[in-house]
This record gives sequence, structure tokens and C-alpha cells, in this order.
Amino acid sequence: MNSKPSIHLLQKNELDDFFSSFSHILTTEFTQYQKNIVRYLLDKIYSLDNYKYWLENNLKTILVARENDTIIGFAVIDEPYGGVSLCRWLGVTKSHQNRGIGTALIRQWLELATSQCCHKAELAAVTSAKHFYEKAGLELEGLRKLSYFGIDQYVFGKIIGSPTNEIMTKYGLLQKRAR
Repeated sequence: MNSKPSIHLLQKNELDDFFSSFSHILTTEFTQYQKNIVRYLLDKIYSLDNYKYWLENNLKTILVARENDTIIGFAVIDEPYGGVSLCRWLGVTKSHQNRGIGTALIRQWLELATSQCCHKAELAAVTSAKHFYEKAGLELEGLRKLSYFGIDQYVFGKIIGSPTNEIMTKYGLLQKRAR
């Protein structure tokens, strides 16, 4: 019997499970990307070593959805920058789609961004996911033609607060390097 999926912040001891799920979902669900591009993303940009580094240095936050002992979905979120929280990747296994898991991940991401006093949440999505993100309450802000890695992407956003100078200058990699 399946239990209700739980969503929580990724723990360090879950990184291997996450990366396995991330790799599977990127390979099977993001079919707009050519296979050699997916391989490049997994080997060079979103590698297990890079995720370790990003997590150790608090550069990304990862929310995972688990059902029993299996990671079935995730949201990879960049550190806030300029008061904006950017969800870099959101994915759910095919067999768990249309069950509210992606929407729950978005809800958790927006709660996290609000707790960080961000004024906006943004993401770029493959064009086939347009209806899902609109239904989840994000606003379509535009279309980027032949964007990253040669695919069209929709940009979605949601205003979740008011911008403040204190928050817009609080986070950021450049600030950490300047210390």
C-alpha cells in the first residue's frame, strides 16, 4: 500500500537517491532536450559532484517528494538573488504525475521563498508544461525562443511580497566572495 507522498528539504544522506531520481526524470521526462544535451547536463553542469558542492555551500536548496522510500519528485532552487527565488528544475516521475505532487512542490517552494522574504518566484519551463504552471497559480510572463540548449521556454513568475533593499542585497554568491 502506498503512503501519501511527503515533501521535505533534501538531507545530505539522500543526495545519491536524489541524483538517481534527477537523472532518470531528466532523461525520461525532459524529452525536448536532445540526448547528448541531457548527457552533458548530467555529466558537466548538474553532476553529483556539483550538487554536493552546491549543497555544502548553501548555493541551492532541493525539495524532494518521497513516497515510501523512493524520491518521486523534486524542485531544485537557486539561492535567492536580488529578492527573487528561481526554481531551476521541477520534475516528477511519469507514474506520479497528475496526482498533485508537482503542485505541492511549487507550494512548498513558494513558502520557502516567502520565508526568505523574496518578493518574487520565477522559473523557466518547457513549452509542454504551460498549462500545468498556469493551473499551479504561476503567471506566464513570456516566451524565450530557442533559449538554453536550443529549446523554447516559457517564463513564469509570481509576486509574493514587496521588494526591499535589505533583502535584495542580502543573498548572493558575489556577496559571499567579497567578504
